[in-house]
Amino acid sequence: MLDHLPGRGERLRCAACGNLTRFDVVASRRTAAFWHYTVAGSLTIEEERDLAVTAEEVRCRWCGSAGDVQVVPAIGEPTAAER
Repeated sequence: MLDHLPGRGERLRCAACGNLTRFDVVASRRTAAFWHYTVAGSLTIEEERDLAVTAEEVRCRWCGSAGDVQVVPAIGEPTAAER
């Protein structure tokens, strides 16, 4: 199981089959947002940001593995720690 979801300069990779592109992700998010209602009552949610994100399950769409999915550096992208 993953300890975190990918951040800037990272991506997912399945160590079982090599998949880099397709994953089923179940996550819980705690967010903060600005809610803007029009006079007519239509809602637009603006400036939403994550306060906490927990990965509950990440499964490879190609081979179905959940235990072999890992966070790896994205090629050519600096990680958050390198910025």
